[in-house]
Amino acid sequence: MKIRDLIYDLELEEIKGDYGTEVKGIAKDSRQIKEGYLFFMNKNNRMYLDDAKRRGASAIVTDMDESISIPCLIRVKDVDKAMGHIASRFLGEPSKYMCITGITGTNGKTTTCFLIESILRAAGKKVGLIGTVFYRYNGHVLKAKNTTPGAIELQKILKEMKDSETTHVTMEVSSHGLDQRRVEGVHFDICIFTNISHDHLDYHGDFTAYREAKSLLFKYYLAESCKAKKSAILNGDDPNVSHFIPPQGIATYFYGLKGDYEATVKTYVQDIDGMEVKISLMGEEIKARSSLIGHFNLYNLLAASLAGRILGVQTWEIKRGLERFSGVPGRMERVKNDRGYHIFIDYAHTPDALENVLKALSALKRGRLIVVFGCGGDRDREKRPLMGKIATSLADISIITSDNPRSEKPEDIIEDIKKGVSGSNYKEIVDRKEAIYEALRLMRSDDVLLIAGKGHEDYQIIGERIIHFSDREIVEEAINVGLQGDP
Repeated sequence: MKIRDLIYDLELEEIKGDYGTEVKGIAKDSRQIKEGYLFFMNKNNRMYLDDAKRRGASAIVTDMDESISIPCLIRVKDVDKAMGHIASRFLGEPSKYMCITGITGTNGKTTTCFLIESILRAAGKKVGLIGTVFYRYNGHVLKAKNTTPGAIELQKILKEMKDSETTHVTMEVSSHGLDQRRVEGVHFDICIFTNISHDHLDYHGDFTAYREAKSLLFKYYLAESCKAKKSAILNGDDPNVSHFIPPQGIATYFYGLKGDYEATVKTYVQDIDGMEVKISLMGEEIKARSSLIGHFNLYNLLAASLAGRILGVQTWEIKRGLERFSGVPGRMERVKNDRGYHIFIDYAHTPDALENVLKALSALKRGRLIVVFGCGGDRDREKRPLMGKIATSLADISIITSDNPRSEKPEDIIEDIKKGVSGSNYKEIVDRKEAIYEALRLMRSDDVLLIAGKGHEDYQIIGERIIHFSDREIVEEAINVGLQGDP
């Protein structure tokens, strides 16, 4: 494809050289450059310019004002914005030919994403999924590097999905992905807002900036989509919902528990094994049994059901999709065992998520509620005492331990958490494996154990080392060895 066909309506500052040059490939990483490739360069990878040229780059897209000896130089206002659109065009604009649903919010993205996949599969659709746990389509499962892949990687995944005859894609869209323009060039059909609370302030700076990044999915990306029929699905109960209402002309639907919305819950009953729910969905009614538990999961069920209905799925197929859904790895994931223990692993790593999960389990427990949790290093420190307060207020026993300490000392992170604790019903055990073992030693019949913070992750970041670590594997190991002695 020629350069002029890739850049025809971008915000260009300057073009030098032959824009009829044929482009054989595109890359932001100079190590991936080959003869005839186009290289995206900004201040973050400027030092690799010489390497890109040595490997055969014939064109450069940059927002930097400097003279470069290259067959074709394209200067733009925003490299990241240009990169997504160029990647989409180079790969045949795959999102135009599939139905794309994007989901953003602090909590609930992953579960809602998986629920929609289950509903669409129940309706016989070929579905691709892109999210925090993995990317999968047509029997392929790829480990997720980021919740939302980089712009070039995302377009490559979408092309592979299209080429495998995928008809529908459901994907999580993170605030980082939105702020870094990773979804430029993606044409969305439906965008969903789950909720917003305290998270990622270490990156965004403050809550307002975080909220504005999230709202881009609706106010910019959905608005810019070329799709003829576009819809927004919003949590009407969230106090910040007004910030996510898209421009006029985009069909907007609401769901929740506290208003007269297009999707709401009429009744539900739950126990430790799941819930029976009756949903009112755009004038129709669905009765379903779900393996999910927790008041917060009602919102995920509503959002997914509403998305399915807007996409033309029949109510009986939505019911089948909800009932077939067995859960998400690391999201209120049950660890089966022959001891009768109720053990859950959850990704809850924000104050709001931890509070929701603990409240859900507390309402269903017959014995005590035990929680193992920590906070990640080199991340938002403000949430640490908040999580300490929530855990020790809602759980009968809290064990404070390490999460991913990164460059910080685990002991220092625990001290920050302890600033918010209430009472003395907690223990400090720095080693996460030992903390899990201790929690299992403490368990009695009818007790419930929550291991929070890492969910599906199978690693732990300590300093500059990344070691294999899975909460689920540690639990299974502990049960198998009989919980005797030290791990």
